[in-house]
Amino acid sequence: MDFLSHVFKSMSSKKKFLNNLVSSFYPFLIWTPLRNLFLNKSSADSLDIIINDPWSGNSEEGYKILKGFLTVSGETISFNESLWKSKSASQIWIEELHSFSWIKDLRSVGSNQARIFFRKCILNWMDLFSGWSRTIWRSDILGKRVCFLLGSYNFFCSSADEIFQKKLIKNISVQVSHLVRYKLRDVKGFNRIFAIKGIILGSISFSKLNKNIDYGISLLIEEIRNQVFSDGSHYLKSPSKHLEFLKNLIDIKFFLSRSKTIPPQELNETIDKMASILKSYRHGDGTLSTFNDSKPIDKITIDQILLRANSKLKINNTSNLTGIHKIAENKMNFLMDAGNPVLENTFAGSLSFEFSFGKHIIVVNSGSPHIYNERWAEAMRSTAAHSTLMIDNVNSSDIIFDKEKNSRIAKVWSNKVYDGKSYLIESAHDGYKKIFGLIHNRKIHINCHERILRGHDLISRVTKNFKSIPKEFYIRFHIHPDVEANITSSRKKVILKLKDGQGWEFICSDSIISIGESVYLAKKNQMIRNTHILLRDKVLPDKKIKWLFRLLQ
Repeated sequence: MDFLSHVFKSMSSKKKFLNNLVSSFYPFLIWTPLRNLFLNKSSADSLDIIINDPWSGNSEEGYKILKGFLTVSGETISFNESLWKSKSASQIWIEELHSFSWIKDLRSVGSNQARIFFRKCILNWMDLFSGWSRTIWRSDILGKRVCFLLGSYNFFCSSADEIFQKKLIKNISVQVSHLVRYKLRDVKGFNRIFAIKGIILGSISFSKLNKNIDYGISLLIEEIRNQVFSDGSHYLKSPSKHLEFLKNLIDIKFFLSRSKTIPPQELNETIDKMASILKSYRHGDGTLSTFNDSKPIDKITIDQILLRANSKLKINNTSNLTGIHKIAENKMNFLMDAGNPVLENTFAGSLSFEFSFGKHIIVVNSGSPHIYNERWAEAMRSTAAHSTLMIDNVNSSDIIFDKEKNSRIAKVWSNKVYDGKSYLIESAHDGYKKIFGLIHNRKIHINCHERILRGHDLISRVTKNFKSIPKEFYIRFHIHPDVEANITSSRKKVILKLKDGQGWEFICSDSIISIGESVYLAKKNQMIRNTHILLRDKVLPDKKIKWLFRLLQ
């Protein structure tokens, strides 16, 4: 008995060793016929668990697809016979096309025409793209594709003929096997969660791949620890990215529960904490603040995610570990970015803030472009696109399009105190130290009872070793497009009229106010003209520029 046990154990060890060996060499085999040999061994003949995608699509977009138009992030491409032959699309459009995210919109249409159309699309895709491709088979895109296809299986495949079903099931299981074997070598940062989600759902759906569930869960826990701080805030400091990461965690928990696998406690706790942080990122009207590449998300989607998260944790007027300050009391809602900028897709908005009263947003940042365009992306990442101070039109941190590492990143420090009546935030950053030898200091004092937001900006000289002599500063307060701004003749005051007729006033200690035009991109697929209050003057070190927002009673 001991001998047989030893033999079986030895065989198991050898099998595990061979599997690990194959996995190590697999990335070098993807261009060879051996790739298909290894993957076909893991292919499945049947789908053992069907887990429907709980998120709805947009039927209007679905009808547009049936008419030959597909829109991704505001970019609409027309097609005649095949979706796969478009040559004028951007990289972002192509990536979303091959993720099959748009199947949700066809599913919302729910007609036989939509079903048959998609079957033709997927058959065409399997004929054209079953071979490995650097973009189309990239782990995050593949992970999304697996989830969207499996999540919509009942919509387009359950009523199809047996030949179609078997071909599709084999193709998806092969993709999942590749995803497992490739070990996420081609994806990093935020996008890894999509690949991990695909591994977990694919491993649950096919009994032949069940052995990879534990591997997927171990990747998930590792990614949570890499991307989410202990308080539940996501490292990118972007409200919409935070929401998207949370949504993926909620989906993974749902998958595990449906397969009667107990979700890890760390997953449950992270969902609770992230939901609480997500609540803190909201304005009074329920929308998200627009810091750090945050994209527009409709209020209904935010509500649904929070409902499914089912977090009982309360929102506190505290700062999260990424440096975002939150104050919400007596209808006043204030958020400020007082943390170090992230290295990925850096936004130079240090010490910027957003502010709302009741359901009316008053001060904003300009938002993030919904179209992948280098010119717009760099403009929206600039300091000028944020409600903060800028010197000589130089960004407070370097922004380099589509680069991870920047030569100059502001170091930010901040402190917030509450004395029982009002809040005081003292912050500073050294983004202008190397160039101008200057530190930007911003102090915010908020009295929620009296509905007054006071602030002052101060530029202090800290070193004689600098490259350029600063000339002018620009302090911008971008105003929400629903707010009407009118400057008085003294150039010391601006009257802000809200949509419901209520008024606020902005006052500056010096006669340096002007009103300028801006662009607001925080409404879905819309580019809206708005205004900004501009304070502009010569740089005088250690001079305070005082200002305040006050409700007109």
